[in-house]
Amino acid sequence: MIFVNRFNANSLRLLLYLEWILFTISMLAEFRISDSAYPLYLKFSPIFPESDPNLFPLSMFCAIAFLILGLWQPKSGDWLNIVYISLGFALIGITAIASNATVRLLPPLLLIMLIRGCLSLNLIGSLIVAIISLVWFFTSLFFTIGKHLNSIGIRQISTVIAPGIQPEIISQLQSNEAQLKFLLVQMAINISILFCLISLFVFLLVNALKSEYFSQIELKRANQQLRKYALLNEDRAMLQERNRIAREIHDSLGHSLTAQNIQLANALMYLGSNIRRTESFLQAAKQLGSNALQEVRHSVSTLRSDPLQGKLLSVAVAELIRDFRYRTEIVFNYKSSSTETIPREITTAIYRIVQEALTNILKHSQATKVDIRIKKIDRFWQVYIRADGKGFDPQQNTTGFGIQGMKERAAALKGRFELDSVFDGGCQIIVTIPVDEF
Repeated sequence: MIFVNRFNANSLRLLLYLEWILFTISMLAEFRISDSAYPLYLKFSPIFPESDPNLFPLSMFCAIAFLILGLWQPKSGDWLNIVYISLGFALIGITAIASNATVRLLPPLLLIMLIRGCLSLNLIGSLIVAIISLVWFFTSLFFTIGKHLNSIGIRQISTVIAPGIQPEIISQLQSNEAQLKFLLVQMAINISILFCLISLFVFLLVNALKSEYFSQIELKRANQQLRKYALLNEDRAMLQERNRIAREIHDSLGHSLTAQNIQLANALMYLGSNIRRTESFLQAAKQLGSNALQEVRHSVSTLRSDPLQGKLLSVAVAELIRDFRYRTEIVFNYKSSSTETIPREITTAIYRIVQEALTNILKHSQATKVDIRIKKIDRFWQVYIRADGKGFDPQQNTTGFGIQGMKERAAALKGRFELDSVFDGGCQIIVTIPVDEF
C-alpha cells in the first residue's frame, strides 16, 4: 500500500476531523443562502460582494474531491507527495475560479493544505507549502481590499469594522477617504497577522502529532523486536534448563539405577547360597529404586510451568521440603507466615529460589540442618535460608547456573539477593522482594 488510511491512526484521524471542520467553515462562509431567507433585523450587506448562491457543478465537484483527497495520505515517495500537494492546490484554485470565490474561502482551505503538507513532506517541504499558502492568502486579501476600497458603504463599515459605532462617526469616516483607507488597510494587516499566527500554531501542532505518530510506529517495531528477543532468550533459557535437568538425571538417577543393577546382580549371585545376604542386597536395591523415583519426581516438578498448581506458597514449600527430607537425612526447620494472598509472580519466584537452594545444598554443602523462613516485613517478602555444612567462597562460585538463576529471579521482581558463605561455616541466603510493584 502506497497510501495510508488516516482513519487507522489516531493522530492522523484527529487532524482529519480538523480538516473537515475547516472545510465546513470555508463552505459556509463562501456559499451562503440568499438574504431573503434572513429576518429583516438580521439583514446586512457584507464588506465584500456575495458570490452566486447557485453553486456551479464544477466548483462543488472540486470542493468535494478536495475533501475526499484528505482521506488518504501518501506513505512514501517524494514524487508522490509532491503530486499529492500539487493536486490539492489545483483543486483549491479550480474551486475558487469556478465559484468566483472571495477571500473568505481561502484561509480554511489553505490551512488544510498546510496540514497535509506537514504530514506528507519533510520540514523543508512543509515550509515551502506554508510559504505558498501565506503568499496566496496575502495576494488574495490585498487584491480584494484594493478592488473594493472605493466602493465600500456606510452599512458595511458598521458591520465589519465597528458594529456599535455611532452614525455621526460613521459619516465622518465616510467623508474622510484617507482615514477610511487607513482603517481598511489596518484591518487587512490585522487579519494577515491573525492568519500567520494560526498558521504557525497549525504548523507546530501538526509536526508534533506527526512526530508522535511516527514514534508510535517505531515503538511498535521496537516492541516486535523485543518480543523476538524475548522468545529467543526464552528458548535459550529452556535449553539451559533442559541441559541442567539432563545433567541431574545423569548424575543422580543414572547413578541410582547403576547402583541398583549392581545390588540386583549381587542378589542373584547369592540367591542359592546365602539367603540373608540376598535379602540385604534386595533391600538396598529397593532403596535405590525409591531414590530414583524421587529423582524423577523432582525433575518433573522442575519442568512444570506452575509448580504450585494452585496451592498456597506455605503448603507448596512444605511439600517440597518433605520431598527433600525423604531423599536425605537433613533436619529441616521451616516456618512461613504466607497466609495472605501473594501475587503469582512472587510465589513462583520464591518457590523456585527455595527449590534451587535446596538442590544446591543437597549436592554440595554436606549439610545436616537447614533453616527456612518466609515472612512479610512491611512492604517486602523475605526468604531466609540457612544451612550448615562445608560452605564455599562466593567470590569463586558465583557463575553457577543455580546461584545465577536465583539472582535473576530476584532481579526480575526488583528484589535483592544476598549470599553469605565461608569455608566450614555453612551458607546463608536472604532474598527480599517488594510487593508495591504488583
